Amino acid sequence: MALPSGAFAASVTPFTAGGLELDLDWVPKHLAYLEQRGADGVLALGTNGEGPSLSLDERRRLIDTVVAHKRKLWVYVGTGCASLSDTIEISRYAHEAGADGLMIVPPFYYKRIDDAGLIAYYDAVLKALPGDARVLLYNIPSLSGVEITDGLLDYLTERYPRQVAGIKDTSGSLQRLKRYRQRYPGLAVYGGSDGLVARGYRTGAAGAISAVANVFPEYVKAAREASLAGERGEREQAAIDRVRALLGHYPQQSAIKHALRIVGGLPQTYVRPPLRDLTDAEAAGLERELAAIAAA
Repeated sequence: MALPSGAFAASVTPFTAGGLELDLDWVPKHLAYLEQRGADGVLALGTNGEGPSLSLDERRRLIDTVVAHKRKLWVYVGTGCASLSDTIEISRYAHEAGADGLMIVPPFYYKRIDDAGLIAYYDAVLKALPGDARVLLYNIPSLSGVEITDGLLDYLTERYPRQVAGIKDTSGSLQRLKRYRQRYPGLAVYGGSDGLVARGYRTGAAGAISAVANVFPEYVKAAREASLAGERGEREQAAIDRVRALLGHYPQQSAIKHALRIVGGLPQTYVRPPLRDLTDAEAAGLERELAAIAAA
């Protein structure tokens, strides 16, 4: 089964005040909001989803909730952990629970790991998964500290051509997106940088997995439609950039959650430490700037 094209939200994970517990009642409301506003799918438990901050049991409960309420949305689940055994366990669970694809970041505690070590890691994971599991590799060296190299991709795409079906690149490099498209024509390439949405689509990327799409999935969808129509999508990218710049003024996950309360009417929800919620002054500033965007 090929991976889909489209606009995907790198969805946030809701917590109760103080981040102590998951707020699972919030999840179906967000999924319905995304579908109504044009999203094609979601990525749960990624960077914006605070995946590394959740226990395996919490991940299971969130996966179950997302899959139960996904409706027409395609669901990727971030299942990469620092521990090999945890990655295998939660990847198997997500696949069996009905996730459409698994996104697996390299193990991120030890740095300066060479390809031989990463090959051993991914070998163990992929051999432990069913043959029909679809895996999206996750390149985000700014946070993981571990880059998915062309050498690693060469090995994995040759050894596991059915399971290794795509890659999400959040390096912020348009040249990297182009190289992936040229070097690995059978791989679904997704951009993870909101500043490259329109240009990524023009390179032939399968889609964008976007933080902005949590709140304004229609903006990301419009950039894709412009590309399909042979247009450059500059106006659509400008709309994404404005929201991206706004969110960048504040702690991002907190700003997304507050924006969803203001723009989407969703209940208030919180982040988990070490991330922090917005201050009252930050919340008021965000609300003013969102009102300006709505009036534009």
